[in-house]
Amino acid sequence: MQDAVFGILFVLCTSPILAQDIHFSQFFNAPLALGPGAIGTFDGDYRVNGIFRQQWRAVTVPYRTFALGGDASNAAGVQGLGLGAWVFNDKAGDSRLQQTHLSVGASWTQKFGTAKDNAITAGVQLGFTSLSLDQNSLSFDNQYNGFNYDPNLATGERFDRSSLIHPDLHAGFMYRYRPAKRTSLQFGAGFFNLTKPKIGFLGGPGSPLDMRTSVHAIAQFPVSKKFDVLPMIQFMAQGKFNELDLGANVRYILNDRFGLNRAVQLGVHFRAGDAGYVYGGVEYDDWTVGLSYDINTSDLVPASRNRGGIELTVVRIFRKHPPVPVRFKACPAQL
Repeated sequence: MQDAVFGILFVLCTSPILAQDIHFSQFFNAPLALGPGAIGTFDGDYRVNGIFRQQWRAVTVPYRTFALGGDASNAAGVQGLGLGAWVFNDKAGDSRLQQTHLSVGASWTQKFGTAKDNAITAGVQLGFTSLSLDQNSLSFDNQYNGFNYDPNLATGERFDRSSLIHPDLHAGFMYRYRPAKRTSLQFGAGFFNLTKPKIGFLGGPGSPLDMRTSVHAIAQFPVSKKFDVLPMIQFMAQGKFNELDLGANVRYILNDRFGLNRAVQLGVHFRAGDAGYVYGGVEYDDWTVGLSYDINTSDLVPASRNRGGIELTVVRIFRKHPPVPVRFKACPAQL
């Protein structure tokens, strides 16, 4: 059984499945992961976004992902120009398969409508991805001596390389409609791996990395003086694989006056055929902090015991001229 598991892990690490892109449960708090169309699409001057994700700790060596992104709206004083950079590192499983990605991108936003409450953004990203694995951490069928696993036996496998680098080209667009402060609609699409680079550690030309298409929609609308509802959906397809995420957050407003913005969010989401996850978030002026936990529901449940992954996100917006909270002293009704 152990050798079968190692064999499956090896196949995962040397076939096109290896090259499936990373994903985040909190896609709504990972703007630059949505695609180049998200660059510069925020209210402010600069935005920084950090993400940490860990999963499958209950099953195998944990998969860990760190990501950091930054972008600017109306960059260099040019109205509509967005600039951004995105970097992440992902380390997966027994093979220590490590993926490091860095890209820079630009976007252009055009506002329209009588009140300029409609906007469409198109963008592109250029970068590279580095892949590497630790061959010494892998085990193979040839190392089974008939009774047990013997790491001193020859693997019978030949690796031409243990690392590689390939270029990346991505494109995308986003449409936003915001008729009021607490009412909005966002729809976007991203197209990744447009050059379909070759991926492989064994001999031969390698397998092409499939293009990934990502489509998402996020809405927000008030249901009372203090509560907003944010339904959302994301669908991704890459080769023969696809992923559907849908759910909603409820936002409770603590303070939204005098230049202050304080709120908390709670949400429940579902990733079809894989997991459900719960989300909790805090908004504190220009900070947003979110925490989610995946509850595994796939065929892996006997091994995972429903334990999936934890994800932490932080978003910070900077403004050249931040709003100054209005402070006043109330006068008594009668003097």
